[in-house]
Amino acid sequence: MKLLVLNVGSTSVKYDLYEMDTEQSLARGRVERVGTDAAVHVQVGGNGHGAVETPVEARDVRGALAAVLARLSAPDAPLATNHLTAVGHRVVHGGERLIQPVKIDAAVEGVIEECAAFAPLHNPVNLAGIRAAREVFGDVPHVAVFDTAFHAQMPEHAFVYALPHDLYTQRGVRRYGFHGPSHQYMAACAAEFLGTAPDRLRLITCHLGGGCSVAAIDRGVSVDTSMGMTPLEGLVMGTRTGDLDPAIPLWLASPDGGGLSPAEIDTLLNRKSGLAGMSGLGADFRDIQAAAERGEVRARLAIEVFVHRLRKYVGAYAALLGGADAIVFSGGIGENSVLVRERVCDRLGFLGVDLDVARNATARAADEGGVIDVAEPRARTRVLVVRTDEERMIAREVMRCLYGPTAAVRSVRARPIPIGVSVRHVHLSRADCDALFGPGVELTRRRDVTQPGQYVTRETVDLIGPKGEVHGVAIINPLRKETQVELARTDALRLGVDPPLRESGKLDGTPGLRLRGPAGEVTITRGVILAHRHVHMSPDDARLFGVGDGDLIEIRAEGDREMTMGDVLVRVSDKYALDLHLDTDEANAASLTSDSVVAFAGVQARR
Repeated sequence: MKLLVLNVGSTSVKYDLYEMDTEQSLARGRVERVGTDAAVHVQVGGNGHGAVETPVEARDVRGALAAVLARLSAPDAPLATNHLTAVGHRVVHGGERLIQPVKIDAAVEGVIEECAAFAPLHNPVNLAGIRAAREVFGDVPHVAVFDTAFHAQMPEHAFVYALPHDLYTQRGVRRYGFHGPSHQYMAACAAEFLGTAPDRLRLITCHLGGGCSVAAIDRGVSVDTSMGMTPLEGLVMGTRTGDLDPAIPLWLASPDGGGLSPAEIDTLLNRKSGLAGMSGLGADFRDIQAAAERGEVRARLAIEVFVHRLRKYVGAYAALLGGADAIVFSGGIGENSVLVRERVCDRLGFLGVDLDVARNATARAADEGGVIDVAEPRARTRVLVVRTDEERMIAREVMRCLYGPTAAVRSVRARPIPIGVSVRHVHLSRADCDALFGPGVELTRRRDVTQPGQYVTRETVDLIGPKGEVHGVAIINPLRKETQVELARTDALRLGVDPPLRESGKLDGTPGLRLRGPAGEVTITRGVILAHRHVHMSPDDARLFGVGDGDLIEIRAEGDREMTMGDVLVRVSDKYALDLHLDTDEANAASLTSDSVVAFAGVQARR
């Protein structure tokens, strides 16, 4: 299963070809100076060394990709006898609609084009690469993986700016975050290295390269990150300012500040600031550190500002997480700068950070399997250095999109069923929506759910039962004819109601309760259920499994708690995507998450 990962820039095309059975890198390289007579193909050797340059014809992105295909299909090359399984594309911005790796079609291309408003330097180029690749590489699946996607589960209080709320709801002005594949890869490597599951860790991941960002990862979920609506916010970077008083650009545009145009201000903040602007020596941290060691004052100051900002974010995210199990460094600076790691960790003893100075100075992640621990053995908080591999993470995400969360050949052949852990939620009627939020109010999309056409709204409601309340309960749109509340057993006990186990929509004989929204309350006399565990599937899926609508099947969960689960209701529709729904109680009992899969274990009863 050979998978090609593409990262298309304005004048370059980078690629990595993987054998996904083993995740072996078969070939990697790039085409540089695309659009000029001096275009070259650069074949990169093992560990990034031994590059070989060859002139190629690459007048545009399509020409560059054709050159890549020709090189990979040569008689002695990896694709000489084997065809591609899929192509993965790195795309910078997916907005609020594209928050998972997604198979590319015309609709997806349209959303990527819309998101160019937030990433005008990147998304148009990414899209041009996608369209060219779909021509060059023929009829294979193409999957987009987004820099913003890993941060899509940030809570609203972390991503909303203190601006008039209409700027968010109507124009999408909010914090999105970037470097998602790198932060995701760091978190996965940290969990594997520490011998535990990602959902048991609190991590602060630091991607430090030409662009820099920090993420707070709470049990596998990014709950905050330093970059914002654009990559300009946050840490000091190679040529970007990072955090800045927003009045400064206004002053720069005024006569007193020089009367700079918006384009000039953009260039100043994004291309002439950061380490380069402070030091006057360019953006290469190695050059700045060498100058600082020679005693150059501006170089020293640049490093001090860089470290100060980074340490401040690490401390803030430790407070947000309530502590940290590990701080993870990666990227060109994070992996290679002994100085930065030492200075950042120097004053973090109160967090349980205790750096092994000697190991920090000598150990290299590249020499020890890609991950090293440079903390003292007895330190409470580990300090890890990871050799990040964003392309490998993108390849994994492509496999997850096409073949399920395990992305393993044996699981693909066994037709795994992905899991959607169904937390408590409400389906509202039009009348009840009006009563809770105001007449005619249209609830706004926060994120899509697995089933096509359905989405979680930004708005929530409170549930009020005889014995207690549950606040901030999710609403799933579109609206329905009748309000329905789906709970787990623990929710029902907390509220003091006794709902039956039911298939969605079958509400006769079910209890009611009160719902509270910002505009008022409603009391429903029925509609509260414990959702019967069920699996959605398309007619094609049903034929593959040999089941029909309404059948009861058994499924098998593997892993730490192997178990077989019965009474799983099959629901078949051409509108459904394959997905098993379990409530939180059932999922917790089986140690399953929304990244798990289960196997079909046979038909239990037919309707």
